[in-house]
Amino acid sequence: MPKARIVIIGGGFAGVKCARCLRKSLAADQYEIVVFNRENHMVFHPLLAEVASAAVQPKDVAAPLRQLLTNVSCRTEDVLGIDLDGGYIDYEAHDGARRQMKYDQLVIAGGNTVNLGLIHGMDDHAFPMKTVGDALALQGHIMEQMEKAEVCDDAQMKKWYLSFIVVGGGFSGVEVAGEINNLVRRSRKFFKNIGSDDISVTIIHSRDQLLPEVYPSLRDFAAKRMEQSGVRILLNTSADHATSLGVTLKGGTLVAGGTIVCTIGTTTLPLIQRLDVEKKNNRLATAADMSLPAYPNAWAIGDCAAIVNAQDNCLCPTVAQFAERQGAQVAANIAARLAGGPTKPFSYKMMGQLCSIGGHDAVAELMGVRVSGFLAWFLWRGIYLMKLPSFSQKARVGLEWAFDLVFPRTLAHMKADRTKRVSRAYYAPGDLVIRQGDIAIDFFVIEDGEAEVVRTREDGEGEETIAILGRGDFFGEAALISSRPRSATVRARTELEVVVLGRSVFTQISAALGPLRDAVAKAVKTRTNIWNSLSDIKAVLDTIPLKLLLEPLSEGTLDGDCSVADAISRINKERLDFCCVVDEKNALVGIVTRSDLLRAIEVVATMPAGTDIQISVKDIMVKDPIAVTINESSALAVLTMREHGFKMLPVLENNETRFVKGYVRIENIMDNIISRMMVYDRKTTIIDSKATQECKLLLVGEESN
Repeated sequence: MPKARIVIIGGGFAGVKCARCLRKSLAADQYEIVVFNRENHMVFHPLLAEVASAAVQPKDVAAPLRQLLTNVSCRTEDVLGIDLDGGYIDYEAHDGARRQMKYDQLVIAGGNTVNLGLIHGMDDHAFPMKTVGDALALQGHIMEQMEKAEVCDDAQMKKWYLSFIVVGGGFSGVEVAGEINNLVRRSRKFFKNIGSDDISVTIIHSRDQLLPEVYPSLRDFAAKRMEQSGVRILLNTSADHATSLGVTLKGGTLVAGGTIVCTIGTTTLPLIQRLDVEKKNNRLATAADMSLPAYPNAWAIGDCAAIVNAQDNCLCPTVAQFAERQGAQVAANIAARLAGGPTKPFSYKMMGQLCSIGGHDAVAELMGVRVSGFLAWFLWRGIYLMKLPSFSQKARVGLEWAFDLVFPRTLAHMKADRTKRVSRAYYAPGDLVIRQGDIAIDFFVIEDGEAEVVRTREDGEGEETIAILGRGDFFGEAALISSRPRSATVRARTELEVVVLGRSVFTQISAALGPLRDAVAKAVKTRTNIWNSLSDIKAVLDTIPLKLLLEPLSEGTLDGDCSVADAISRINKERLDFCCVVDEKNALVGIVTRSDLLRAIEVVATMPAGTDIQISVKDIMVKDPIAVTINESSALAVLTMREHGFKMLPVLENNETRFVKGYVRIENIMDNIISRMMVYDRKTTIIDSKATQECKLLLVGEESN
């Protein structure tokens, strides 16, 4: 007779506790228990901050599931889907194939995942604290920042290297901030050029007090003691966005810092989101006994489940002690259901809460007794030591904590090769992406938004904008290829998202990918300073305000929801080259050209006869097109058209409203240049052909001999 199979998805506190309790209560020759977890270990999350500060070794907070779960099958394949009606799961096998596994009982304990996207730029510039890898990466980064600060001869830059920002003032945020502050200040004695005043650790918290979950007197103690140790606390303050410079608060204040740690922002796993069952607060809604309604053989526990606690009829908090109790209780309920007995509702009274605040201080609330200071810290370490899942972990962590009381923490870290990377970065309007004169180490591709390229004038008086770049454009290639400093500054014109390729990755890809190599070569040629060869045209353009070249939009604009047929009719009727697409606020959101319409017609022609075709303008338009504003120069408009090969360019009122004032055409600009040059120099009989030749040279992007 085949064994009954119990599948557990997730190897955290809840899943591991459930598997251990089931293995004790169910006979191994009758029941197979299978645990799916992407990592082959269980992470003890309360100690991740200690890993980041080098107080605990990474391996000592990760318990190997195979050693932890005797007579349990442990698998690291990704679970791709759950069919509750069919009673099976889909998973990605070792060879990449999608396979199925039937189950008799299913326990969903997948937890949740980090969602730094709640705040602009956090996903690109902040360290999360979810996995051992996150903590280890932060530890290495802290050490690297200290090494850079030690040799930095710029006082402001040194302080930036040693400025650490933690977003979130809950348990995780307070513990991380306290540990970073403790590590950096204790390690300062090994660095000759780092002073106490150079170090800054800041907590940004949206509420009026830290640690809102604990008793008010403990919150006050934590805030006071952390401030005494050098941690700055910003309350009633929210982060608006993060960039490479630091965190900008709502209201516009920049908190500068070279390290950002974000401890807020979680979201449901895609696997859970796809389940067509009732949810509360994006978590799986369960019955009182933690089973899923209408599915008596499926259960949900841990952070992914919305479980009502019978103690107070409130949803259980997503903390480790509740997850463990749920794992034990659901194991008892499964055993009872398999035996035909009744199940019990989940009921648990929280034993207490503990939080380390740095140094040898902590706050604790245990069974109604509130403790703070060294005694709380001693209890915190002792209780968490006992909660570690294996004896070997208890022994190792206990020894490391004992050594930490006497010996300094290790300052060694594995330094990765930072040039071999692909990453993303976010910049707010006005932020510098690269600075003229900097050493070139990266290549940038714009994913969303606009950037402007500016260069210091030859006379040293201010700067001039020489190009506007948009989605799909790239920059930074010339300095990388020639191994010279940056020849221009690139600044975010709007909110800007870029993909960043390190030097090594850029070199490898551009060498192997022909189209990219050709595009880079063309960009290098186009982006030479064309005004060196065409100074006469530049002088004329400087006398022509852009508003004098402005042409009104014929027949207004298009709405994104109108049909392609309407767009074709409008463009043919008015003999237009393009139409602007605006939103309900009359802001420019796209452009439709004749080429776009032709591609739409080609797509429609390939569809089977009788297909219901519903293609609107927003499906084919060029989104967020490059544009200039009415107050910018005619020379900038020409360079922008030259950069992108445009024949016309929209002109906006400003970049904030993006209201369309009209457009400029290259033909009109050329006519104005030629006519003004002829007036400027009546003595020259060949000025007409010379001007025409220089205008052609300007457009094709080649330098004169």
